[in-house]
Amino acid sequence: MKKKITFIIPTKNRVVLLNSFFKNIYKNFNKLNPKYVIVDASNEQNHSQNILNLQKYKNIRIIRQKTKGIQMGCIEAISFVNTKFATFLYDDDVMGKHVKDIYLKNLSNPNIFSLGCGKVESIKKKIDFKKLSYLTINKNDLLACYYGSSFKKLLQSNEINGKYSLPVSPICTSFAKSFLFKWKKILFEFVKNNNFRKFVFFERDVGPDLLLYLMSIDDSFKKINFFHPYSVKFSSHEKSISIIYGNSFLRIGYWLARVCFFNISKFENNSQKNKHYSYLITIGIYLIFLNLFNFYYFKNICKEVWRLIKLPNKFSIKFFCIYTYRKILHDY
Repeated sequence: MKKKITFIIPTKNRVVLLNSFFKNIYKNFNKLNPKYVIVDASNEQNHSQNILNLQKYKNIRIIRQKTKGIQMGCIEAISFVNTKFATFLYDDDVMGKHVKDIYLKNLSNPNIFSLGCGKVESIKKKIDFKKLSYLTINKNDLLACYYGSSFKKLLQSNEINGKYSLPVSPICTSFAKSFLFKWKKILFEFVKNNNFRKFVFFERDVGPDLLLYLMSIDDSFKKINFFHPYSVKFSSHEKSISIIYGNSFLRIGYWLARVCFFNISKFENNSQKNKHYSYLITIGIYLIFLNLFNFYYFKNICKEVWRLIKLPNKFSIKFFCIYTYRKILHDY
């Protein structure tokens, strides 16, 4: 079977986690016949131990990360991909055996973006994965959820009930190699001559998540395959690679990814564009207040919001009020 997909796995000084992770994914991904690229930012001792632990597996390439930050490591790894498709995995996450169905669906029809959802649980907790099912969602409806529309209501309209978070992790999908180079180009253009954006994306360990998702959904042919229930356990613990817990910079990174996509996307109508625009300014205002006591973040978020305000779009007070009300109720 010809290899079609490469899994890019960033890691740094987590030998035990990486070893355990490989025991899990190697067993579950046999049918995919994948390649693996480990982007190792570990010290020399842990790097040597990783090589020793993983030498029993086939189709693995371990590269030393030359840059800093998760996202830059992932970008660096793209050049080592020689399969048609690739995606990213994190060494502290656990895959259910059915997660391969998402990748197989994506590989079989790359014109329709397929994505799945995960569940955040303690790294010490064991969970039982169930067989996946999926529904097909209109891509514009899903994009709207990333700009403030209710994901919960979208699923309920498709007769799906339960608590599902809006997917953002690249772990539950895959991308064409050529698409990853397109993502890299757009991201580099977005951070060009802007030290704050470079700091958030490349130095604060914001992963290659949301912008990849938004671009992939937009590229898809009208429909999106959404797999449920969850197929991955996103492990929560103090030393998470994404450092998500309580840090506002990750929220800023996700917001800036939406700003970037807003600048490059084409909208069906002005009403849709103005809703997305209103959402970006609304979140920007919240971020300003959240960072009142951090002058660096406060100053630069104000600059980003001011850039948005100068765009020739119409800000909707009605949407601002609706989104604020839903945010208070946590109704997503």
